[in-house]
This record gives sequence, C-alpha cells and structure tokens, in this order.
Amino acid sequence: MRMKGLFLLAPLVLAGCVATEERGPEMVQDDPRAESPAYPQAMTAAEREACMAKGGMVERRGMMQTELCVVPYADAGKACTDSDQCQAQCIAEGAVGAPPGETTAGICQRDDQLFGCFGVVEDGRIENGICLD
Repeated sequence: MRMKGLFLLAPLVLAGCVATEERGPEMVQDDPRAESPAYPQAMTAAEREACMAKGGMVERRGMMQTELCVVPYADAGKACTDSDQCQAQCIAEGAVGAPPGETTAGICQRDDQLFGCFGVVEDGRIENGICLD
C-alpha cells in the first residue's frame, strides 16, 4: 500500500493509565501492560510474535522510546524523485527548512514507522517538510 503526501498520526495512547478527577493520570498496578518509566510502552509477548510473523522487528523509537513493530519496505533506501516510485513515500531526509519546490532527489521510505525530520519529494521537488516523533 502506498501513501502519498502527508498523513496524520493516530493520537498517542498511554497504556496502563487511568485518569482520576482529583489527581490526574495514575498507573494501574494490576494492568499487565503497566511499565516502569525507564521503559515505557512495552509490547506484549503476543504482539511481539505477531510482529515477527509479518516480517517486522521490535524497536524502540521516538522521544517516548515506545516499542513498535517496524516492518521494512522492499524498496527501502532506493533513489527516487516521486512517491509513485516507492511502496510508501519518497523522502529527502533532513530537508525541514528547505524551501518548498526546491529540486531534489530522495530515497524510498525505509519502513512503516517513519520518525525524524524529512521532506516529501513529489515530481523531483520538495513538497513539504515535517518532523515526526
């Protein structure tokens, strides 16, 4: 499945937290997904197995170091000038701040968990720049 242009990320949901009117979010001790602050958002054994079964690997990514299932694309890192040439997006890494419309080449998105700063490349030009975490 190919995605073109920008896409919205689902809101971050903190597993194991409940809100109380008096004190705000608290960790639920009997929740099997409740983790220590040092290693937030760990995957369950079943989630890890499902990830491996679809060719993914479990990695910690982003500022929250959340465990995610990361599935690489077959054309990862291939040179491109448009997202039509990639399974996902054609990106120019580190292109935030580059003027839209600037001529450039990019690479095909490496995996399905895109983090960092990049510009989307369409028709050989930077369409927009964004940072995702």
